[in-house]
Amino acid sequence: MNRKKADELSKEFGLNVVQSRYSDWGNFYGLVQNYPCALWDKSGYVIFNNEDDLNIPEISVAKRINIPKRISSLKTYKLVLHEAQLPEELPSGVEYQEGTVQKIIVNKYERDKNARYACLSHYGYICQVCHVKLSDVYGDIAENLIHVHHLKPISEIGENYTVDPISDLLPVCPNCHTVIHLRNPPYLPQEVSHMLHKASTSQTDKIAI
Repeated sequence: MNRKKADELSKEFGLNVVQSRYSDWGNFYGLVQNYPCALWDKSGYVIFNNEDDLNIPEISVAKRINIPKRISSLKTYKLVLHEAQLPEELPSGVEYQEGTVQKIIVNKYERDKNARYACLSHYGYICQVCHVKLSDVYGDIAENLIHVHHLKPISEIGENYTVDPISDLLPVCPNCHTVIHLRNPPYLPQEVSHMLHKASTSQTDKIAI
């Protein structure tokens, strides 16, 4: 278990805990010694406020804690990080500054989580193209699942600039985001929204016939 990484994540996301533990895949076998405690995996966390929180069927407590189906199976699991991000979504630690190319297997552009959060605080977690909130479709596990699309690709800017989270960024679901990037340059969100409307109208006409 990586205590340093867990502490860094808990601090970054403002968790008020006295103990943190990290495991890539959410398998924890050590004991929770202090409460409240946060257990982290690659995508999110679970907080245990006291020993009673461990008294559930999904957790076996003996000399060690065993969570066979990993912490992501627990109802209190919070998804806050996403492995399946497009390269343009990968964040950096520089506040609202974007643009520096990092060559790590593929080119990645620096992103700031603060800009993402400011965008989502304004728009919410509803796709601005299809207007679907994924938690309404998939339940709590998709509560915070959303991509943030950069309306002007950083590859076209070529230098650091100050991001406006409201006018430069837009929340979109993974499906709509994929369609947006099916073309280079990317489709405008309005164009993809028009595609959806056109397809929906066509399907309705077929049913009517």
